[in-house]
Amino acid sequence: MGFNKRYIRKETIVSIYERDGIEGLKRYFTADALIVEDGIDTNSIIKCLTEDDTSGLEELVNNLKENC
Repeated sequence: MGFNKRYIRKETIVSIYERDGIEGLKRYFTADALIVEDGIDTNSIIKCLTEDDTSGLEELVNNLKENC
C-alpha cells in the first residue's frame, strides 16, 4: 500500500476545475496528504471537503482565477 500525496498549486486547481469540474477537484483533493502552495487557504479547502460544500469550492476556484 502506498502513501498518496498531492502538491496543490493555484494553476493545478484552476486547470482541474476547468477540465473536470467540481467532482474532479474533489477527487484530486482525496489523498493521504495535501502539500499546499503559499497563498492558498488550506482551512477553506478542508472545510469545503468535510462539509461537502460545492459552492465554497467554486468560490475558492474563482478567487484563485482572479489571483493567477
